[in-house]
Amino acid sequence: MNISNQTLYQEITDRLKTAPKEVLERISAYLSEFDDNKDVLNFELSKEQKESLLKIKERPYSEHTEINYFLNEMSEKYGI
Repeated sequence: MNISNQTLYQEITDRLKTAPKEVLERISAYLSEFDDNKDVLNFELSKEQKESLLKIKERPYSEHTEINYFLNEMSEKYGI
């Protein structure tokens, strides 16, 4: 583990020391998803997806859409 990884690990450890039990349970469930889906985690965005995200990132805040509209759009476009 290099210095930056150690620093990140220590920061996470310090924050978890004071986290409520409910938060720790949610984090544990979240991490379990990685174990359950580790074969699926190695993916790369397509060129079209990268360009789409870049356009969104560069968009002025006033032009951003509501999350429900965005999720529906992504669901229709990518089947998620």
